[in-house]
Amino acid sequence: MKIPKLSKPMWLLVAVIGGVLAVLPMLGLAHFTTTSPRFCLTCHGTGETADVSQPSEVHPDYGTVGCLACHSEDGGHFVTDGYKTGYIAEPDRVSQNCERCHADMKTKNDTEGFKFNTYNIRFPHQQHFSVGAQCADCHRNIAHDLNINQTFRPRMAYCFQCHPTTDSCEKCHPDGAPAEETVIPPPARLPETPSADVAQATFEVKCSKCHAIYPANLYTSAEWLPVVDRMAGYTGADMSPEDVALIMSFLNTAARP
Repeated sequence: MKIPKLSKPMWLLVAVIGGVLAVLPMLGLAHFTTTSPRFCLTCHGTGETADVSQPSEVHPDYGTVGCLACHSEDGGHFVTDGYKTGYIAEPDRVSQNCERCHADMKTKNDTEGFKFNTYNIRFPHQQHFSVGAQCADCHRNIAHDLNINQTFRPRMAYCFQCHPTTDSCEKCHPDGAPAEETVIPPPARLPETPSADVAQATFEVKCSKCHAIYPANLYTSAEWLPVVDRMAGYTGADMSPEDVALIMSFLNTAARP
């Protein structure tokens, strides 16, 4: 094949275009692997990790609010710091990113405009921010709800990590507590110290790694078994067959009849 005769400027232009065409696929691959929720979900959406991500009923879907929006610095559009430092799930990082879109929450004490305030809960955001609370303290399950009964909304158990359980219901529920039959039983408060019983302590320590602990009498022992088996399948849960046996030995005695 005869090489066409071109002027030096034309050859330079050809070289530039060729270089751009060669680099574009690499940039495209880098962009996909650092910004696309579909790529993140090849690991985090398989059910093999304890932090498996799930479609949120409250937040917009991944096409609108992707992984970067919450986990990368300033919700960036391209991560250059690598996976270990480019993506962080710590409350400080996530809460800062929440405030980029919800800055008005820091000065808001009323509930006007709340879209998913199902039980008309009174919640003064400004007061909580003033004592050092962060968004992720309450909204940690906005897109990663690992609770058995998923709501993707703050759980009462999160309140009890700071507030006493003896507080009046009307403090947060001005219309009175919701009818009991409509309420999903909340998990118990996270334990400050494990139980002295080995089986119960294993249940408390292992299960509280990913979510608040649920009352043992929430299910029958037959209903608990598939739940515990499913949780043990998460890599991050770090539950051995011996742990599962201990947990079930506790639940077999404490579960609902």
